[in-house]
This record gives sequence, C-alpha cells and structure tokens, in this order.
Amino acid sequence: MLFNSLEFLLFFPVALAVYFLSPQRYKWLVLVLTSFIFYMSYSPKYLIFLLISIVSNFFAGIYIEKGETKRDKKIPLILNLALNLLMLCAFKYLNFFDDNIRAVFEMIGLKYPVPESWFNKIILPVGISFYTFHTIGYTLDVFKGVSKAEKHLGKFALFTAYWPLLLAGPIERSTTLLPQLTNFKNFDYQRTREGMIRMLFGFFKKVVIADRLALYVDHLYTNYDKATGWTVLLGASLFVIQVYCDFSGYSDIAVGASRIMGIKLLENFKRPFFAKNLADFWTRWHISLSTWLTDYVFFYLGAYKASGFKVVFNVIFVLTICGLWHGANWPMVLSFTTIGIMMAIRYLWQYNVVKKIRPSNLYKLFDKLPDLFHVAITFIILVLGFMMFRVKHMSEAVVMYKNLFKLNEAGWFHEFVNLVNFGVINFVIALVAMFILFFIEYKTGDKYIEEVVLEKPTYFRWSFYVFMLLSVIWFGMFDSKIFVYFQF
Repeated sequence: MLFNSLEFLLFFPVALAVYFLSPQRYKWLVLVLTSFIFYMSYSPKYLIFLLISIVSNFFAGIYIEKGETKRDKKIPLILNLALNLLMLCAFKYLNFFDDNIRAVFEMIGLKYPVPESWFNKIILPVGISFYTFHTIGYTLDVFKGVSKAEKHLGKFALFTAYWPLLLAGPIERSTTLLPQLTNFKNFDYQRTREGMIRMLFGFFKKVVIADRLALYVDHLYTNYDKATGWTVLLGASLFVIQVYCDFSGYSDIAVGASRIMGIKLLENFKRPFFAKNLADFWTRWHISLSTWLTDYVFFYLGAYKASGFKVVFNVIFVLTICGLWHGANWPMVLSFTTIGIMMAIRYLWQYNVVKKIRPSNLYKLFDKLPDLFHVAITFIILVLGFMMFRVKHMSEAVVMYKNLFKLNEAGWFHEFVNLVNFGVINFVIALVAMFILFFIEYKTGDKYIEEVVLEKPTYFRWSFYVFMLLSVIWFGMFDSKIFVYFQF
C-alpha cells in the first residue's frame, strides 16, 4: 500500500490503535506483524527473501560477537556479507551484467550463449536495497564492537522490517534504532501532534508538488528527442525538484508516522537546495545513505587522511557506488560518477589552489559573492548531472545534452508555452506550491517544520493545519502508483 493510497489511510489508524492498546510485552509483535502485512501488500512472494535476510543477519551477528579472535569474527562476517550482496546482485544487477556481456559479445562478433529470456524477467523486490544496507551496517557495527548483537529474533526482525522505513528508508543504524526497541512508548498527545504535522507536510510535497511535476517531467523524457534548449533545462530542473519532493515527502511521512509510535528515525533531508557546494549538498540529500557510505565505505578507504590522489579516488569511487546502488544502468552510474568527479575537482581546488591564492583580491571577490550565487551554481550542476538519472540508455542522455544547446527559432517563451500548454493550471499550482515549500524551508532554517509550527500562536498553527490539509485535498493528485525511490 502506498502512503498516498486509501489502503494506507485505513491501515495506519488501525495499526496505531492495535499498537497502543497492546500490552508492553506484545508491542514488538504487533509491529512485526503489521510490518509483514505492510510489505506483503506490495510483494507477498518476496517475503521469503526478507525473512532470509532477517534470519541470516540475526545469527551472523551472534556468531560475530562470539568470535574470540578477529579471524573468528571475520569468517561469519564475510559469509554473511557474501549472502547479502549475492541476493542483492541477483535481483538488481544480474540483468545489467548480462546485458553488458551480451553487448561485448555482439561487438566482437561472437554469439552469446545465454538466452535473453533468462534474466530479463527478473523483478526487483521492493525495498531490497534499503534493508540489505540496513542489515549490512548492523553486522559491521557488531564486528567493530560499536553495537551488541541482538539476541531476540523478534526484535531483530522488527529492526530489519519496521514498516515505516522498510521500503525506502531511512537506512537506520543499530546504534540508534535497536535501543528504541526495548522500551516501547504509550500514546502521547505532543508526540502525535509533531508526527501529524510532519506527515501532512510530506503529503503536501508528494501529492501536490511531486506528482503534479511528474506530468511535465514525463512529457519531457517521453519526447526527449523533440525537446530543445529551455525546455530541456526547465524539464530537467523540474525533475530534480520532483525527485526531492517525492522522496523527502515519503521520508517525512515515514518519520512522522514513526514519531507518533514513539520511535525516532534518522532525518533523510535537510534543505538540500540551499547547499552552497556539492559536498554540502551530500550532507543534506538522502542523509542516511550518504552517511552510511561515508561510515562503511569512505572511512574504510582512508577518507581524507590519504594522499591527495587517493582522496580523489575515494570520493569518485564512493559516488560511483552510490550511483550503482540507485540503479543498474550506465546513465545512473555515470550521473553520480560525474558528480563525484566534480566533488573531487573541488577538493583539489580547495587544498591545492585556494591556499595559494587566498590572499588575492580575486579569491576574496569570489568568496564574498552572495550565498544565492553559490546555491544557484550548485543547483545548475546538479540539474546537468541528474539529467542522466531518469534515462535508461546513454543514447537518450546524449540526445538531451545536444538538444540543450539548440534554441527554438521562436525563442524561449515559445518553448516554455509548448511545455505547459497541455496543463497551464496544473503548472501554476505546481509553481505556487514550490514557492510555498522553499519559503517554508528558508524560514525554518535548521529547525524541523513541526518545531517551528508548534512554537507559533494557536491561530497560526490552525491556519497552517487548514491550509495544508485543504491543499492536499483540493490540489493533491492521488492517482500516482509509486514513489520514485521504490525502484531502487
């Protein structure tokens, strides 16, 4: 069931009621059962792989902790990592590898012996990328000694399959989530207010903005070979905003729903479009994934302590892994790799050039440029990089990049009209809603929306509630059948 579906509107209050009415000793069981029901509403036949992940990582954690020597701990860790990654690769990357090997055989004129039908019907289980990284992080934490192995299979199942985060994160850590699964909370009015405000804000992002922008983004990418100039740039910009509103909207709903139940999840977004550079952006966007890759990959590679060129490799490698995690196709991988290269160039610039020119007037002038300038440049770089995020083949991306420099003879206004002429009212609604969203994010700063709203007087709070609720009801589009990140 999607968060923006009627099924969820029925599921959520029932699940809450049963959870709060249950005795303390059975609350974990209620959450496990509701999590399995929630998952099976999407993918009942793939529940077996979720159960395999739960059982294998549960026992792996116990055997890793029991190991007396580092070697004793490494053996179950390596075996478990192999099982996790094998399952993930089998579903997510086998077809990708098969297609590339097939292309190489065709290029050199050899017949590829594997029938195409073997792998092209593989369906990716919903959420497998998230719960795989979720459990890998747990076993690595146990191996490093920063977390104790969970001895209660039911609570570990809840840690892995907790329904608000199961399908699209946040990717939780054992050190933050497991301790919360030992003392469940009863109903609390203040916590419920906070959670409902966050959920309402998430619905606003998803159904009012993201799903409405999808009309124009889908039009662009369906007709990528016809779009030119300003149409490509505007459509690609709207796509970046659509992805943000879609995914952060999901995260807000998940965080808010979990807050009501007394379980605090990691924050996944922190005003990413206010970032002043790419490095700053990755501390604000999909935070649970970026910090996971930093802790479990980047630091293992030496982080910034290595030599200059090793750091460059580390940055590019981690962003490439991030791209591969997002999707098993070359445009996706190259999209993130390109951003990684730009981040590496900035690192070299900062540590090898800026130090030498810092006293110069040129540097001082650049450094004193308004924040808006840095924010705009960062956003443009992201738009150009994310143009590959959506396409399936590099040939489509190449056409779009070429068309970006082709301006329609009638000018930018004509191109703009062509983009919106099949839904001007929808486009205006989307623009107004985007303005409201970014204005709210600007005013809230580093605080969360629920904190700011609850600090305000009663009349302001209720005005906010009514405005958001009516916006979702009147302007929300509820026919979308998926959240963007479910495919990852």
